[in-house]
Amino acid sequence: MRRLRASPLLSIGPAAPGPALRRGALVAVPVALALIFEFSFGWPSHGAIATSALVCGFTALDAPAGPRTLWQAATAPLIGAGAALGVLSGQWAPAAVLAMGVVGAMSGYCFADTLRLAFAGFGVAVALMITQDLSLPAHAALPAFAYGTIGGLLQAAWALCVWLVYDRAADGKSGWDWGRTKERLRSNLTLDSLAARHALRYGTALAFGVAVYRAIGMREHGYWIPLTILFVLRPEHDETDRRLALRAIGTVVGLALATGLAIGFDGAEPWIVISLSIAAALSFGLITVQYALFTAAITTYVVLLTDTLGESRIDAAGQRLLGTAVGIAIAYLAFRIYPEQRRAR
Repeated sequence: MRRLRASPLLSIGPAAPGPALRRGALVAVPVALALIFEFSFGWPSHGAIATSALVCGFTALDAPAGPRTLWQAATAPLIGAGAALGVLSGQWAPAAVLAMGVVGAMSGYCFADTLRLAFAGFGVAVALMITQDLSLPAHAALPAFAYGTIGGLLQAAWALCVWLVYDRAADGKSGWDWGRTKERLRSNLTLDSLAARHALRYGTALAFGVAVYRAIGMREHGYWIPLTILFVLRPEHDETDRRLALRAIGTVVGLALATGLAIGFDGAEPWIVISLSIAAALSFGLITVQYALFTAAITTYVVLLTDTLGESRIDAAGQRLLGTAVGIAIAYLAFRIYPEQRRAR
């Protein structure tokens, strides 16, 4: 597996800001469209389709529109399945912990193949942890699957339109090689493998994060703990430490910005939809440019969306800060308890 290299803390890169931000704006179009319809017409999905489109948009974000279509279409039902599993497992705390541990480990093990596969696993894990925290009744599993799948397919349909109209000359190969993937997954199935050790560390840390917020009764914003772990914990120690610092900086900035916008807009949905769309575009554009700025953008999206759904601004901000701090602490300890092996492949 190609090792991930940590760059200086506040550096810009590896992607150039201009092209990355232009691509981010393009990929954010389905998110904006979903937000407009969900809030303008009072759809019962309450932003779930837009959020699924946001999560699925990170899959194959580096690829031209043609292969991105294939990756996102394949990932969409998996995100829907993750959302449905989150509803069902969220009924009982031990089931929630177990489901998060298993899905988290599988997501982490996807690093054994490619970053595109890893981002697909990331999307499934995000859908799972969000719906686990919502405490929805079991009969909501089917709508959760539908909303998750529709949002992902909306991204894939938009990528197909871009390919047909604009990107036909780009390389249309998906980069998917089932034989190569099977060989990489098989050959990394050993504790001498960086990917296997990361999968165990990742799944255990995420399960522990769910157990912590369930144990302390942090039900409304508890998913912020595993979400922080999901974002910062990477196969290599130095890259994880870098992300821990940048996650803390970005979260504080994003919380301050989102809270200020929520107070300023005071429920004015057109301005909130515009701000959410811009935050989504910046999230896509900045993930390969500057991680702290990406964190600020994605935090702004989540906080503004939940504020629109009626949550207390000040209480929510405080709980998210607490959740981020706990998640950072768990991720930090995960590498100390189960360290990286220097000989890992």
